[in-house]
Amino acid sequence: MEHGLITSLMRPFFRKGRSTSFTLPGGIDAESRLLCIDVGDLSDAVFHMPLLTAIRRRYPTGEMDFLVPEEHLDLVARSGLARECIVYRQGQLNPWRPAYGSLLKKLSGAEYHMAVVMSFTPHPRLELGALASGANLRLGPSHDDGWPAVNFEVRPKAGDTRYWGDRIGMTAPFLGFAPAEIRSGWPLPDDLLRRAAQQVHFHKPNPDQMLIGLDPGTTKSNHCFAQESWHFLVRQLTSQFVCTMLPLGHPNDQGNLDRFATRLADAPVGLQRESLLDMLVLLTQCDLFLAGNTDLFHFAVAQGVPAVGLFTEAEAAHYRPSERPRVRVLEIERGEKVDIETLMEAVEAVTGGRTSTASTVIADPDEHPAGRPDSAPDVDPDSEPAAGDDPGD
Repeated sequence: MEHGLITSLMRPFFRKGRSTSFTLPGGIDAESRLLCIDVGDLSDAVFHMPLLTAIRRRYPTGEMDFLVPEEHLDLVARSGLARECIVYRQGQLNPWRPAYGSLLKKLSGAEYHMAVVMSFTPHPRLELGALASGANLRLGPSHDDGWPAVNFEVRPKAGDTRYWGDRIGMTAPFLGFAPAEIRSGWPLPDDLLRRAAQQVHFHKPNPDQMLIGLDPGTTKSNHCFAQESWHFLVRQLTSQFVCTMLPLGHPNDQGNLDRFATRLADAPVGLQRESLLDMLVLLTQCDLFLAGNTDLFHFAVAQGVPAVGLFTEAEAAHYRPSERPRVRVLEIERGEKVDIETLMEAVEAVTGGRTSTASTVIADPDEHPAGRPDSAPDVDPDSEPAAGDDPGD
């Protein structure tokens, strides 16, 4: 219903998009211009990034513009993919405000050949941005009201519960790509990775020490584990391994992260964690990452960081990665205790049996290569976030 209403109101912006056609396989080439629409969900953006990086590798002369929320601007801008980032705020997506028409007018003024709505769930107002762009090929979420805003969708079979991080690969043959070209990962700038590696090496000079990241934040189903449960797990891990714990999460949850860190005996200080980009770069330096069903968990999965997810039955099946050697998901029912032996087995599995690994210091190209130092907790999935927390999705 919302699609129909907005389409009627904004009809002047949609003539170009409705009248175009495309052919598959292919549909894009070295001269194509793409509009990538970030709906504001970091996990969705991570799930779609493999397709965008494959397009960039195949067509380095093509142009990509991004429509992004303000909180993702640095992350997208520093990826090296974007020619231009068009920033929007949630208030601009109100179809009754002039700002929405102005946004659509800006998009309609460009000559785009393909638009990608980076989501697997409906976002009517942003999908109509893809239509307004005039792109003849418009990839987006599959749902009954998707047309005409979306004309190329990944339509899963009934009962298909595969991990959303794998679903975008289904588009590969239609766009002329081999499945192997759709490779997970978010492109991060080398200078930030090098700085983070050097910072971690400074705070963790002992090569026998593991850096274990934890995200105690709210999950995609709006649940969170009690901090007491997380601290119990920390005590168990520190009794088993030579390690340092590093709390990570969304910067909007910085207050909770700070409170969590004050109860850690050896939490490293001085590591820059002011922005989302800072958090994600540090995450890549972790030897192990533990979290619930959070955005940072899915980022760790995409980057190949050894990860253990603590999931309750409330987490949807499409958020559960499978058949990945460096990922394990532990199912925890309401009121069930985390079994420490099972947790340790998962840690051993994702780290390849290693209980320590050295941080890699990425060499500055202007300098000589840097050297390489080469009973259980109760889980309360229904506990409410502390005051001031971001409740998540």
